[in-house]
Amino acid sequence: MLLEILLFVIFVGLLIGIKWLFTPYTNWKNQQKTVKKDDSIVIICDGKEFKYSTYKNTSDVQLSIIIPSYNEENRLGRTLEATFKHFNKYKYEIIIINDASKDKTLEVAKKYQINNQNFKIITYNKNRGKGGAVRLGMLAAVGEIQLMMDADLATDLNEYEKLSKELIKITQNGLGLVAGSRNHLVKDVVVQRKWYRNILMHCSNFIINTICGVRLKDTQCGFKLFTKNTSAILFRVLHLERWAFDVELFMIAQKYKVPVSELPVKWEDVEGSHLNVVEASIQMARDFLLVRILYLLNIWNFKDDIGL
Repeated sequence: MLLEILLFVIFVGLLIGIKWLFTPYTNWKNQQKTVKKDDSIVIICDGKEFKYSTYKNTSDVQLSIIIPSYNEENRLGRTLEATFKHFNKYKYEIIIINDASKDKTLEVAKKYQINNQNFKIITYNKNRGKGGAVRLGMLAAVGEIQLMMDADLATDLNEYEKLSKELIKITQNGLGLVAGSRNHLVKDVVVQRKWYRNILMHCSNFIINTICGVRLKDTQCGFKLFTKNTSAILFRVLHLERWAFDVELFMIAQKYKVPVSELPVKWEDVEGSHLNVVEASIQMARDFLLVRILYLLNIWNFKDDIGL
């Protein structure tokens, strides 16, 4: 009897483990079926709500700034004020993606939207993860240059000009991607961090570089600059929707021969993060391995299209 119970527990555990392992795949399949029909995804512009699936962005801008936000009521206001101030010399739009926040992130965004014509808010009821949020923002943007930045303002906005010059330099046939990097800060951080976080960092780097074939020193910095054509390709193909999505972006960029450059940026850790480092690292390691396996098996394809 005890043996039967033990075998049953092991069997159930294996089923749960397999389901967890393939969560990114099942999420992607569900998104393919539902994202175009999901009327809960709306864009708020000029105080009016539009269905994301039918909205046409007619803004005449050169730069689109995409800011994914989840439970950022305490940091978003400061970030937006700094963004308005720094980019007022540019012809730009801001797109905030409220990733089903549980706090007042949406209310804060609406407050700053008043009297800002090229300020758009994408919002919905079910959390999609950072990758899913960024994709919705990128595919709604119309700027010839598109900046992805975090809501915590961890990267100095003055670094934009440096990345912009580099993007112009490397762009070929309308394709180019410049990634901010914090790698130059690693030595100081390693000394201060807890031992298990350093182990997780080295394991992630090994998987990214060796298994996924991405040779960048810092794939996860939330400050990246794309040409419009590049983001249209990468984010339509993108399958991963959570923290590991950056790595898949670089894998897709390699496949499409997108020129990629990595530049060091001024960056500082900002208090108020809701990220569970250990949980996120385990989830990312799973996603890194799974994305490589699914591409190798041709279950995922570099010609896939989310259909937005």
